[in-house]
Order: sequence, then structure tokens, then C-alpha cells
Amino acid sequence: MTSGEIDPTALRRLPLEGPVNFRDLGGYEADDGRTVRHRHLFRSDALHRLTGADVERVHALGVTTLIDFRTTHELETNGWGGIALVSAEHVHLPTFDTTRPLLDDEEVRRALITAPDAYVSMLRNGAGAYAAALRRVAASEEPVVFFCAAGKDRTGVFAALVLGLLGVSDADVVADYALTGEVIDRIHVLRGHDDPGGAESARALGADLRNAFPESMAETIVRVRAEWGDWAGYAESIGVDAPVRAALQDRLLV
Repeated sequence: MTSGEIDPTALRRLPLEGPVNFRDLGGYEADDGRTVRHRHLFRSDALHRLTGADVERVHALGVTTLIDFRTTHELETNGWGGIALVSAEHVHLPTFDTTRPLLDDEEVRRALITAPDAYVSMLRNGAGAYAAALRRVAASEEPVVFFCAAGKDRTGVFAALVLGLLGVSDADVVADYALTGEVIDRIHVLRGHDDPGGAESARALGADLRNAFPESMAETIVRVRAEWGDWAGYAESIGVDAPVRAALQDRLLV
């Protein structure tokens, strides 16, 4: 299997009744020949949609930490739902901390011109959240799930950051991001149920922000290199030093 191709035999997306974008980040090859550990780090869309059966599946995975990148407004609006049923620590780390709908926040709206604009803005404005999340993942001996509303943007940027720090190729980072495109229509329907007003506002966004085009992540990686040199340079700039990055690799590579 060449870089950038997803192994069709790997169970990457876990079939759940509520969340539709719950995926295992394991299986990608790193540049040192090791592989990202399966069933230790997961990414997802809104976990408040977990059903009772879903909660049993999450427990079976051994998950002990849920990292929540949603805003305070999203947490208050959508509530805990099935999250409250999971026997795991809930860590709220909003990348945009606003008590209003995201698209009603002037600062956030200015960043949402293109997907790469939005993602670089998340890396800047969400630096504290992403730094804390990296430290939690690096220190955790048990499986972790990180998520937001769609499991595409805030979650997608963090997934790219983690995979990049592990030495996974750009092609695989882009391919992982683009997997959300398989369920993007369903995500929009479900988000519309959660927040009809927000769904209406989201229709004004550009096509790349409403989808998971591989070009969006590819351009984001180009911008990361232009501004910080590489993912390690970005991590260093937000206070995640070499020992933490080494611990992340020891934790997630086999």
C-alpha cells in the first residue's frame, strides 16, 4: 500500500448509531518505519449523540478520556447527551471559546474565508486548547477520543497535527482528513437537527468549508510549513516541547 492510500481491510470508521464520523487514527506508517497504534486514539463528530448501544462500544474500546473541542455555546446548546453515560473524563478545550453561535462571532466569521484560512486561524487561536490536548494524549496510557460538532474542522486540524508530529506522510494526513467526505451529507443533516439556525447560516460558507476536500488540508500543510517550518515547529511555538513530542511518539507508535 502506497502513501496516501487507505487500507480497505482496516476498520477505520466505527459503525455507531449516533455519531457518524467516529474513526481510529491507527495504522498509518511513520517516517521512522513504525506504525500508529490501532485502537488508542480516536476522532469523532458530536459525541452527545451517543446512544446506549454506542456507549457500550466506547466502553469496550477502553476509552478513559474525551477531549471536547466544541465551544461553550455548543456545549450549552447540545448538552451532554450520551457523553454523560460514558465512564470517562470529559476535558473541555474549545479552540474558539464563544458563548454565541460560531457564525455570530465576528472574529470567527472573519477567519472563515477558505478552509485553509479557518484551519490556520484555529492553529493560532486554539493554540492553548491544542497544546493541552497534545499533553493529555501524550500522558494518557489508555485510549482517548477527541471530537467537535462535525469531526471535520477543529478535530481535523488536531488529527493532522498529531499525525504530522508522529511523522506520518502529508499524503496520509490529507487522506485521513478527506475520509470525512464519505459522511459529510449526513453530518449536515444531523447538525441541522441540532441547530436549525446555525445550519441556515452555514449555507453561506464556501464549498470548501462545507466539505472535506483533500486540497483544503494539503494547502493547510503548505501554510504550516511557511509559518512554522513543520508541525514540530508549530508545537514548539505553542509550548509543546521535545520531551512531550517524544512521549507522544512513544505512546502512539509501535
